[in-house]
Amino acid sequence: MDLTLANVLTAGGAVATAALITGLIEIFKKLLPIIGARKWEPWLAFVFSLVIVVLAFASSATTQTLETAFWAFLAWYGIATISMGIHDQVTSVRSTG
Repeated sequence: MDLTLANVLTAGGAVATAALITGLIEIFKKLLPIIGARKWEPWLAFVFSLVIVVLAFASSATTQTLETAFWAFLAWYGIATISMGIHDQVTSVRSTG
């Protein structure tokens, strides 16, 4: 299997990228506690997913059209939503458990 940045724009790549972003945010929270204190996690998920999708779209071998841009938008939306959802689930388990 060839792993390229363009794989982010696939359904499986979006799910894997969401998990990666969630993990990265948790690492950054440990290094910079202000992230958790100010509840910046959703914003970081939004920004990280946007940056990764823009890079994947730019590096993709296909011709960029409105249709491929829409696929990139859907990938960004999915990644951001999933990574924010994972964070919400984890924090709700921590607060109730």
